[in-house]
Amino acid sequence: MYDNRSKACSREGTWRACLSLTPSKSIGSWSLRSTFRRVGVVVATGALLTLMGCSSALHDSSSSPRAPKGRESSSLPMSLPAVETLYSADMVARINAERAARSTAQVPLPQLQVDPGLEASAQAWSTYIASIGTVEDPSLPGCNGSVSQVCVFAANSGDTGYGFWPGDGSDGMNGDYMSSAGHRQNELGASYTNVGVGVTCSGNQAFTVELFGYPAADIPSANARQATQNAVEGTPLPAAPAVAGTPSGDPVYCPGQTYGPNGEVTATGGQYPYPYPVPSVPGEPNGAAVVGMAATSDSGGYWLARADGSISAHGDAVDYGSMAGTALAAPVTSVVSTPDGKGYWMLGSDGGIFSFGDAGFYGSMGGQALNAPIVGLAPTADGRGYWLVGSDGGIFAFGDAAFYGSMGGHQLNAPVVAMAADNATGGYWMVGSDGGVFSFNAPFYGSTGGLRLNRPVVGVSPTASDSGYWFVASDGGIFAFGDAGFHGSAGNVTLNAPMVGMATDRSTGGYWMVGSDGGVFADDAPFLGAD
Repeated sequence: MYDNRSKACSREGTWRACLSLTPSKSIGSWSLRSTFRRVGVVVATGALLTLMGCSSALHDSSSSPRAPKGRESSSLPMSLPAVETLYSADMVARINAERAARSTAQVPLPQLQVDPGLEASAQAWSTYIASIGTVEDPSLPGCNGSVSQVCVFAANSGDTGYGFWPGDGSDGMNGDYMSSAGHRQNELGASYTNVGVGVTCSGNQAFTVELFGYPAADIPSANARQATQNAVEGTPLPAAPAVAGTPSGDPVYCPGQTYGPNGEVTATGGQYPYPYPVPSVPGEPNGAAVVGMAATSDSGGYWLARADGSISAHGDAVDYGSMAGTALAAPVTSVVSTPDGKGYWMLGSDGGIFSFGDAGFYGSMGGQALNAPIVGLAPTADGRGYWLVGSDGGIFAFGDAAFYGSMGGHQLNAPVVAMAADNATGGYWMVGSDGGVFSFNAPFYGSTGGLRLNRPVVGVSPTASDSGYWFVASDGGIFAFGDAGFHGSAGNVTLNAPMVGMATDRSTGGYWMVGSDGGVFADDAPFLGAD
């Protein structure tokens, strides 16, 4: 049983305050009640948010299973110190994104530089509060050193929740600091030029400490900057503009924190893209998630596509262009190679089609009213047409693609997540997240529909002969049907990010799998690189 209230305190000089935080009725949304109390003569700046929820045991990354020999990926576990360092860097990036959004010619906000001394002090204090399991403010030392000394003038300290999602990662931690006037004042103070952030992962939570300061020699100009900011913007600083909303950017999580639906847990900690599109915030660590992969015709390379429309080419794959840097009406959901491997299509969830290389444009559903988002594309054998499938099983045929039927209008046990063409018959398969298969003018080789899966199916890929197919689940599990051979899976490997797709190596009969972080697993297929 958990107490659904928590108390937070922090410090700037001799300013002190306490906040009572009460969860609202909707999970992930929190109301803030200010109960400032005075110590001495002033009010404080700083914050803490503790969320309640179910926790899982802290995972020791040193005991995590390794990927089997011959398999390589950037999705393998990070060490705990590496997670804490990444978390700290992510917090600094978020603070500077907030400052950049508010900096003006009249009130310039310097980008904060990490000072090793402040960082070491912040890390030491975060380790201490994690060891006692209680947030306390550090004492702020005096500024009595040389003119080159970086003095600390303000501190924020707090801890994250351990069970609710989103909001338990670095995005939520910084968002909670920004939602409190005192903490916001520290993060946005015009006087500060240096910062140190300490993070300690303990008990499925992150204990964070932020120290703000500037060199002793800079005191006169720092005071002048702060006076100007106070005169122009007032005290405390206003919350607008809201930059780091929740969710925003790819968050970093400590081990054991829930980060996704269906109880998915960040067993080893690290940075994870959200499993749905989030707004891109300039300056924040928001690398769009990888959403799919496609192999070249000779299987000597592959492309990885991201939700923002960017493409990375590996092996002998050629970059024929992308939508990177272009405002999209909807996120990209997949990439599909042309039959000769000299081009590719990118598919948006609104049914928009982007053609590159020798990929022809034969029509799309972009701008059309849809009953469900588009989740897959499959080209015809000659590449002069393609089918699109919606999550409701609806099929849209373009070019020389023939319509053989769909599941649109039918009650489904699970949403459709992908499709593949049967080049031998000219038909197609659709697969649901439960592994159920719907065959149209294509043979049925089996499915996992009706079976209980550990994680949902996210992709399908046919064999070179089109006499079988594989499914991949989000945990890296592989299911083989027809003449598809089982060459291994990542089902027993702790992943940093869920799998989102796969592609067939038509030369070896093996396959590749890709995670949303760009990590690639190769099973009886050459490893040609990862994002």
